[in-house]
Amino acid sequence: MDGAADITGRCVAISRAAFGRGDLDAAVEDLHRLPADLPVRGVLAADLLDALVRSDRTVEPRRLRQLDVLLEIADAQPPDTPEWPQVRAAARTLALLRAGAEGEVSDPRAALAELESFLAVVPGGGDDKVAPLRDAMRAMLDALRAIDDGDEATLERLPRDAQRLRETLADDPTGGPLADAFASLADLMAANHRGDDPRPALDVLREAVRRLPPGSPIRESVTDLDALLAPLATMRSGGPDGPVTPATAEQLAAMTALVRRPDLSPGDRAMYHSAIGGALLSLGEEGDLARVEEALEHLRTSAAVAPHDDPRLPSHLVGLALGLVHRGELTGSVADAVEADEVLERAKRLAGGPGHTLWSVINEMLGQVRRRHAGTNDPHTVALEGLREHAWRVLLQTDLRAANTAARRAAQEAVDVARQCLVFHDPASAIRALDSGRGLALYAATENRQIPGRLDAAGRPELASRWRTATAAGAAAEVPIDLRREVLTVLTEHSNAGALLDAPTLGEIRAALHTLDADALVYLVPAAGAVPGYAVMAPAQGPPAYMALPNLHLLDDVDVERYLKALGRRDTLIADPHRDLTALDDPADFAGSLDTVCDWAWRAAIGPLVQRYLSGLPRPDSRRLPRMVLVPMGELARIPWQAARRPDGTYAVQLAAISQAASARMLCHSAALPAVPPTPVGLVVGDPDPGGEAPNLAAARLEAYAIHRSFYPGGRYVGRRVDGSPSRSGPGSVEQVRAWLTDAGPGAGTVLHLACHGVINTDPTVATSYLLLAGGGRLSVEELVELTARCPERTVGLIVLAACRTGLAINGYDEAYSLGTAFLAGGVRSVLSTQWAIPDRATSALMYMFHHHLIAEGLPAWEALRRAQNWMLDPRRSVPDGMPAPLRRHLAHDELSHVTAWAGFVHWGQ
Repeated sequence: MDGAADITGRCVAISRAAFGRGDLDAAVEDLHRLPADLPVRGVLAADLLDALVRSDRTVEPRRLRQLDVLLEIADAQPPDTPEWPQVRAAARTLALLRAGAEGEVSDPRAALAELESFLAVVPGGGDDKVAPLRDAMRAMLDALRAIDDGDEATLERLPRDAQRLRETLADDPTGGPLADAFASLADLMAANHRGDDPRPALDVLREAVRRLPPGSPIRESVTDLDALLAPLATMRSGGPDGPVTPATAEQLAAMTALVRRPDLSPGDRAMYHSAIGGALLSLGEEGDLARVEEALEHLRTSAAVAPHDDPRLPSHLVGLALGLVHRGELTGSVADAVEADEVLERAKRLAGGPGHTLWSVINEMLGQVRRRHAGTNDPHTVALEGLREHAWRVLLQTDLRAANTAARRAAQEAVDVARQCLVFHDPASAIRALDSGRGLALYAATENRQIPGRLDAAGRPELASRWRTATAAGAAAEVPIDLRREVLTVLTEHSNAGALLDAPTLGEIRAALHTLDADALVYLVPAAGAVPGYAVMAPAQGPPAYMALPNLHLLDDVDVERYLKALGRRDTLIADPHRDLTALDDPADFAGSLDTVCDWAWRAAIGPLVQRYLSGLPRPDSRRLPRMVLVPMGELARIPWQAARRPDGTYAVQLAAISQAASARMLCHSAALPAVPPTPVGLVVGDPDPGGEAPNLAAARLEAYAIHRSFYPGGRYVGRRVDGSPSRSGPGSVEQVRAWLTDAGPGAGTVLHLACHGVINTDPTVATSYLLLAGGGRLSVEELVELTARCPERTVGLIVLAACRTGLAINGYDEAYSLGTAFLAGGVRSVLSTQWAIPDRATSALMYMFHHHLIAEGLPAWEALRRAQNWMLDPRRSVPDGMPAPLRRHLAHDELSHVTAWAGFVHWGQ
C-alpha cells in the first residue's frame, strides 16, 4: 500500500498534469492508484476531465474511453465548484459521442435527449474541434430515433442534411473526411430504408472510411458494420423478387470473429449473434438443414444473452421465430410452429403495441404460424390486429409526403390479410383489413382536427391544450414528433377516446350508408396470379358478403393492358404544357381502348354485382335504382366502372347509381357531416388565363358562364367571359378562390364550380396536384388541406372540379389522395372529380345538365350526375329551354354518347 508521501506526490502530479504541466495519460494512471475513499479523488478526476475536454487530442479513441471512468469517479465525489456542471456536460457529451461512434447506443431516443441536455449546459454547444463529430452524431442519433419511430420526414432529410455537413467541412482536414464518412453512412441508411440494393452505398462508405485517419473513433465501428452488412447486401442484390445469394464462408468467418470479441456488451453480442443467424438462414431460403440448425443456435443465443430491456430484443425474437418456421417447413414439424408461436407472443408483449416498428411483422408472422398448427380457430384476426401499425405510422408523420411514404406498404399488406380473412369466410374482417390500407393520409388530414376533442374526452385537457398551441397557425405539420407520439399513445390506450387506429365497424358503415341513401359499400380487389379477384360487400341491411371474380385480372387481360397504356400515354401528353389538344381524341388510341374496357368491366365485376347481388338487396324506395359506393383497390381505381357495358349495349349508369369512396373511414366522415343544400349562390371559375402555361379552354368559358347565369345568378363569376375578356369580378386568381374557401359569411354561397386546368405530378420526390388559375397561380392539394383546417366553420356543399384528372391520386391509387378527396377531407359534402383529361366541348354540355338536375330539379349530387350522364347517352335527349344558344350548338358537333364524353366524372361524398 502506498504511504502518505506517495499519495501526496501522486495528487501533486495529477494536479500539475491537469493544468498543463505534466503527462495526462500518466496522471490518469496515478488517479487509479489512489485510495477509493480519498476525499480529494473526485476533485482530481474533475480537473483531469476538464483537461481532457480542452486537449487537442480529445477525439482519439483512447482519450475518449478515459472519460467514462473519470466521470464515474467524479460523480461519486463531485466537486463543489461553479465550473463543474459545464465540465461534466462537456465530458458526458464526448463520452456519449464515443459510445455512439462505437455502436454502443441501443436506445437512440434516450441518447439524443441526453446529448441535447448536455449541449444545453455547455456554452456555445461545446468545443469547436469536436463540433463536426457532435453534429454528425446528433444527426445520426436522430436518424436512428426516426427509424424506431417511423418518422419518414426525418429519414428523408437525412441524406440532404449529411450532404450539407459535407459541403460545410469540405476544406477542413479533420472534419472533411469525417463528414464524407457520415454522408456515406446516411446514404446507406436511406438505401436500406427504401429497400434498394445497398451494395453501391456500402462501396462508397468503404472508400470514405479508408480516407479516415487510423485513430478515428468511427473507423473501427464502421468496419464492424461492414462485416455485418456485407452478407445481407449480397443476399438482397437481386431485389425483392430476385434470387437470394447465400453468405460466403469468408463473410461468415468475419461475422463470427466479431461475436467472439471479449469487450462486447451483452446487447451488442446479442445483435451480432442475430446477424449471423440471419445470414445463415439466407432470408428464409436456406435449404441445408445443418446450416439452418447452426442459424438457430445463434438466434437462440441472441435471445438469451440480450438484456431484458434491450429495445432490439423483439427483433432478435422475430429472427428466432423465422428460423423455427423455416425449419418446420423443411422437416414438417408442428412443434417448431408451436414454439415459434410462443416466441412471437413474447416479442409481441415486448413490442407493446402498434407504435413499434415490428408490430405488423410480428402479428403477420403469428397469423402464418397459427395456420400451421391447430392452436386457434381464427388465425387471420391476429394479422388484422397488426394492420393497426399503418394507421399509427401515418398519424405520426408531420407532412403529407411523409404520410404517403408511411402508407406505401399498407395497401398490399391489407389486401393480403383480407384474402386470408376470405379463406376463413369472414367478409366482415376482410372489410376491416381492406380499409386499414386505404386513404390513410386522408384519414390523418381529417383526424388531426379531431385530436383535441379526443384528448378532452380521454381526460387529458393539458395535452389537448399543448396540441392546440402547436397547431395555432392551422398547420398540423407544426406538431413536434414527440408530442405526436405522446398523443397517439394516450389515445390508443384510452378506451373512451374512440378506435383511433381501427377501421369503422360494420355497424358504423351501415349507419353511414343509410344516411347517404346507398345500398352497399363494395370493395373491388384485383386477382393475383392464381388467386381470383373479389368483391367484398358491406350492405346497408343484411350480413356482409363476398363473391369471387375470376375475370378481375389487370395484368392478364389484353383489353385492360391496352387501356392502361393508352391512358398512360394520354397522361404524359397532358403533362406537356404545349400539348396539342386534338391529339387527345385519337379514336384508335384512348377512345378505342376505353370502348373495349367497358365490356371487360361488365364481365369482370359490375355484371355479377348488378345481376347477382344488388338486385337482391332491399331498398327504402323501390322506385329508386340500386345504389352502390365503390372502393376499387390498386389500379382498379383507373377503370370507369359507371361505364361498364352489358352485351346488349346498356351501361351500368343506366342500371344503378355508382359513387366512389376513398375508404369506409372517409365514407363515415362524409356521412357524419350535416347536409348543406345547394343554393343559387356560389363561385364559378371559368377558364382563368393560365399565363401561357396551358392552352385556352374556350368551351369551358362558355360552360362556366352559362352555369353562372342559369343557376347561380346570386353568386360571383371570375375568370374569362365567353369572348375571352376578363370578368369584372376578377381574373380567377388563387387569392380569389382561397378567399371564397375560407369565407364563412352567409353571402359566399355553398357551391364552387371550377372550369380550369388541373395538373398532377406523380413523381414520388415532388408528387403534387394543383389547380392552374389566373396568371399561372397554383392552388395545390397540400394547401387545400391547410386552408380547410384554418376555417373549420366554413360549410361547402358541393365542389365541381371540371378540370383534367382531378380525381387521380398523387401518390398511389390506394392512398386516393387527390384534389377531389382533399376537399372531402376538408369537410366539403360532395365532390365531382375527373378520371382523365376531359373533352372540352362535351364536358360543357354534361356540366350544364348536371347543374340543371341539381338546382332546377332539386336532385342530390350523385343522382344529378347520373341523370346528366344518361342524358348524354339518350339519342332523343330533350334540351332545357334555358340552355344558351352557343351551348346548344355544341350538341350538334360532338358525339355526346361516347364514353370519353361523359364517363370521366365520378361522384364522391354525400
